[in-house]
Amino acid sequence: MWSLTRLRQHDACRCLRDLLEDAPAAGVPSAEQQAHLAGCTECQAFADDLLMSRAILRDVPVAAPGPWFAPRVMAAIAAREAELRQSLEAWAAVPRFAARLTWISAVALLLAAGWLYESPKFAQPSGNQTAAESIFDSPQSQAADDVLPSMEKAQ
Repeated sequence: MWSLTRLRQHDACRCLRDLLEDAPAAGVPSAEQQAHLAGCTECQAFADDLLMSRAILRDVPVAAPGPWFAPRVMAAIAAREAELRQSLEAWAAVPRFAARLTWISAVALLLAAGWLYESPKFAQPSGNQTAAESIFDSPQSQAADDVLPSMEKAQ
């Protein structure tokens, strides 16, 4: 269940941390906040980290930007955008090329299929034709009437 004291302590921690972050502008913590800081290990660790960060950053020299800083940055951004735009334009031509290539390939395949379909068949040697014949190009079979008289002559 929710603990009312824990909720109050959480609110006190949040208020104290906000006060410590804005320390130069906020002023000195109240007696209640100082008591909370003395008893709460999380708030003590936060205050120590904050003071150490401020001490480190205080010694870092801050370089003021020159008068041409903003124009140089904007020129670099514009150059990068132009480079990206140019690469995108190069890739934008690929789908158009692919569509044209597809249509050209389809027409070429259609023409090749028509030419192969209409091309004359190659002549087969007259020797043993039965081995190379397909089932569609079989020679006309002899009529049944022609087979019987040839069998009578053989007897």
